[in-house]
Amino acid sequence: MNNESMQTIRQQIITLLENSPSTARDISQDVGISEKDVSYHLASIEKSVKNQNKKLHIDPYYCLSCGFQFKKRNSFKKPGKCPGCKDGRIAQAVFKIVSKSA
Repeated sequence: MNNESMQTIRQQIITLLENSPSTARDISQDVGISEKDVSYHLASIEKSVKNQNKKLHIDPYYCLSCGFQFKKRNSFKKPGKCPGCKDGRIAQAVFKIVSKSA
């Protein structure tokens, strides 16, 4: 068995995010879970990496029409519509794990 198959889903996501920035869709495809499940796991991962002197960095979702950025969003789920222009074309957030000293 290879090392990846012995890791839990969260361990696989952590490894992925430590090596390269990824969207929820990227994570979903690489790990083999739904995008909805990715947001559930990211909430837990955010807490667990704090104990390792790391943090989950998020390049926020943003509106493709007006450029509004969802910087203060506490949820990892993709927003439905832009509060500024009401358009539903929202760009994916990008997640990565970085050292707290960085």
